[in-house]
Amino acid sequence: MASDYQLPEVNYSGVIELTVKDLKEMNPRPQSFWNLDELPDDCKALYIPDENDTGGLSVSLCTNPPDGLENYVKKEYIYWLNGKFRMNKCINQLLEYLHSNINEGGGIELWSLWFGDEMDNIVHHKWSLSQTNNLRFELLEDTDCCLRIIK
Repeated sequence: MASDYQLPEVNYSGVIELTVKDLKEMNPRPQSFWNLDELPDDCKALYIPDENDTGGLSVSLCTNPPDGLENYVKKEYIYWLNGKFRMNKCINQLLEYLHSNINEGGGIELWSLWFGDEMDNIVHHKWSLSQTNNLRFELLEDTDCCLRIIK
């Protein structure tokens, strides 16, 4: 996702990053593939409180973009956009996020790219946020494209 202005980061993925010390102090202690007592307390771990609550929207600042991204994306702020976009929950979270964060007269670009040896032909679409529906987000999983959504 790309924007000319800074956007808030959100995490509705259902996955929480904790330290091993945090996990050891939980009551009841979560099950783990590893013996937590043998791991350093400051070791980072991913914790999923409820597997049924995973797959939600996650937006995080891209601090290490892939090589060649600048050939496609010209916006100043680049974000990783993750989630299961075939799930209504994630699509609804994305729509709510876009409604809350697109500035009047501004736009956000949603990119789906596969990096290869040469530049790909990108399908460009431009939609008004009020006309965007769930089916259009499936393009993000199916093709190299840029969806420019304006308010």
